Amino acid sequence: MSRLSKNTPNPRQDAARAPDFASILIVDDEDFDRARLRKICEAFDFTTHIAEAGSLVSMRDRLRKDRFDLILLDYHLTDGTGLDGVEAIRADPVNANAATIMITGSEQSDIAIQALKLGFSDYLTKDEMSDASLKRATITALQKSQLVHGMALQATKRHAMSKTMQSFSRECAQDIKPVVSRMMRQMRELRDIDQLEPREVSERVEAVEGSLRRLWAFLDQLDQLSGHAAGPSASPLHGGDPVHPRSPDTRTPSERPVKTAAKSGKPPSIFRRRPD
Repeated sequence: MSRLSKNTPNPRQDAARAPDFASILIVDDEDFDRARLRKICEAFDFTTHIAEAGSLVSMRDRLRKDRFDLILLDYHLTDGTGLDGVEAIRADPVNANAATIMITGSEQSDIAIQALKLGFSDYLTKDEMSDASLKRATITALQKSQLVHGMALQATKRHAMSKTMQSFSRECAQDIKPVVSRMMRQMRELRDIDQLEPREVSERVEAVEGSLRRLWAFLDQLDQLSGHAAGPSASPLHGGDPVHPRSPDTRTPSERPVKTAAKSGKPPSIFRRRPD
């Protein structure tokens, strides 16, 4: 038998790697060979669902009706070859990731190499195939298929997450820009602060504080959405009481102790407090 892999796991390793269930499609134009493959597959020590097809046309019909984990594909068929069949498998949206094993009546290295290039997991000859060798090839093919499918799924998830983050970033930028623009105008209005009446100074400073509170509240919401439990308003500090989320109208929080300001008719200014 032509084996392209030198690894020969023992029965205990096979049992550890075996799946719980596998749906298998046998494609062969010989009734005897299909019956032999079915008998071997039914003896696997895991549950199997087995379907049969005697030609490429019949195989395509089966692919349209069911999903298969593994396809055992004969090379010589009445209406084509197994290499033609794998193209139909990869083009099927449901079974494109199914594991495939080439089964042939004779050993031909050029066919084996071409089969592997087209994505077959293994290449077995009917004359030298045994129950154990087909079982090993089946388990290896199923594991490889699951790995490839898992990697493709992760790549799809990463791509979707990247697109979501890009969209989210654009939306955040559009929300933050007006607040920053307002703050810039308010800061320009403080340039002549020495020439203003105390009431005007207080009003302008409070306007800046209000903009900062709105910006802080927005950033605090982003921090909570990101799932970080240690955000500036979501966790206790040094074992103290939990800091509850603040509304946009509360003072900008600080993690450092702040001396109690002298009572007055207006809230303490952020410009008279040590920066955090």
